Amino acid sequence: MLNRLYINNYALIDELSIDLKPSFTSITGETGAGKSILISALGLILGERVEMKAIANIDKKCIVEGEFSIANYNLETFFVENDLDYINPTFIRREITPSGRTRSFVNDTPVSLNLLKILGSLLIDIHSQHQTLLLNSKDYQLKLVDTYCNHFDLELKFKSEFKLYIDKKNKLEEIVENEKQISREFDYKKFLFDELEEANITLEDKLIEEELNKLENFEEIQQKLNHIHKISDTNDLSVTSLLSNIVITLDSIRKNDSNIEALSSRLNSIWIEFKDCISDLENLSSNYNVDFSPRDLLLLQERNNLISKLLQKHSVNNVEELLEIHSNLSIDLENYFNVDNSIELLKKECENAFERASVTAKKITKNRLNVLPNIENELHSLLSDLGMPNARVKILTNSFEKLNIKGYEYFIFSFSSNKGVKPMEISKIASGGELSRLMLCFKYILASKTNLPTVIFDEIDSGVSGEIAHKMADLMSRMSNSMQVISITHLPQVAAKGSVHLLVSKIESSNKEQTIIKELTSDERIYELAKMLSGKSITDSSLSNAKDLLNA
Repeated sequence: MLNRLYINNYALIDELSIDLKPSFTSITGETGAGKSILISALGLILGERVEMKAIANIDKKCIVEGEFSIANYNLETFFVENDLDYINPTFIRREITPSGRTRSFVNDTPVSLNLLKILGSLLIDIHSQHQTLLLNSKDYQLKLVDTYCNHFDLELKFKSEFKLYIDKKNKLEEIVENEKQISREFDYKKFLFDELEEANITLEDKLIEEELNKLENFEEIQQKLNHIHKISDTNDLSVTSLLSNIVITLDSIRKNDSNIEALSSRLNSIWIEFKDCISDLENLSSNYNVDFSPRDLLLLQERNNLISKLLQKHSVNNVEELLEIHSNLSIDLENYFNVDNSIELLKKECENAFERASVTAKKITKNRLNVLPNIENELHSLLSDLGMPNARVKILTNSFEKLNIKGYEYFIFSFSSNKGVKPMEISKIASGGELSRLMLCFKYILASKTNLPTVIFDEIDSGVSGEIAHKMADLMSRMSNSMQVISITHLPQVAAKGSVHLLVSKIESSNKEQTIIKELTSDERIYELAKMLSGKSITDSSLSNAKDLLNA
């Protein structure tokens, strides 16, 4: 329920705060006084787009804030799911800066415009003057039927199941398309894979260049290693002998001079390292003291050529990258071989998901068809109360070509206001006054089946007068027994039914016009109703009629 509406710097409103009651509030005022401004300002905190031209002072921030009682409307889950503080009352605020930037808040927590719209739809239903067009909307007509069924949980279940089916179906279509693509690439990838598989590349192949270099220079290496061995350790004049003599000689005199001692230690280290090197050289030489194998060289050259061609073919630099390509090709081929199984599995999953959604949709269909006579009868009764005893609404059922998010069927509401006249599409047969009454009946049924806190009627009574206006006012009054009803009206009959009467007026100063709003006292209500009845020339008769309206 809307407790309070605060508006600052919007259109003709400098600053305005309106306290609203939980029952039936009527709002009146002359044309141009600013009644529509209230609706458009309220629309801002319900997520409607901003018209910058509506900002009164472009150098100041525009603020619209609503205070809502939410304790009785089961909104805790919504607040928790959207990380909002659940507070009663809840404050919704929209700010528009001079630069045109807008910010939205729920209990001082910044929120997106989309979230604001969703929350607003749970709190207020605004009937604007153009909303009668919805009477011809298949979606709106379906909403009326589903709301009457009161199978919200079943709708949620179906939408979840149908979404799962669509997800499976889209995935199936994707994998089938991928299978076509993979199939086109399969032969080429299979050729590449077989080529690499036959090559039998391993990490050892990265040493092939080094091995090839050894074999290509085998004889030279062998000769030079043997030469080193000869000069290092085969006679008294070898490097080994000479170095050994130097070390022994220095060692004999090292105690006599500290410099000699230091040199002796260094040469000892060199001697030890030299002997290790000579030992390693001997081990290395043993590897070359074998017969050279031209066949081994040929095989290694062939292997190296193969590896080089494969590296070049796949535009990679090393054996590791070739191995990675081999692995990826293996995975691609495996995926191809597995795709048929995947398709069959997804087909079954898709069929099962569709079957579950279909079963739930059929339950929804049954519920819908069962309530159609009740809706028709209730609309007939309501329209009779509104002065249309011969009016009939016939609901026709049509099937979609295939199951969709709305189910298996949709409905067309046809209307006739007179006996003997075949019901036709509402827009083709209903007058303005009839459309207003029809829309009020729709709103009444929707309100009776939902837990919506507030409904606002913006001149829903246009096109009617006299006794019909009385009856429409009575219907709105009945609605206010279970929800907050706010009606902007030009009809005194409707205004008189409100438990609270707010008057919107425009005052002029030397440099600007400004919209104000005031709650009328009993005497002020009589005066305002009399003015609505007779114009500015208020008579005793109009005053008496105004009193009668209030007491009716």
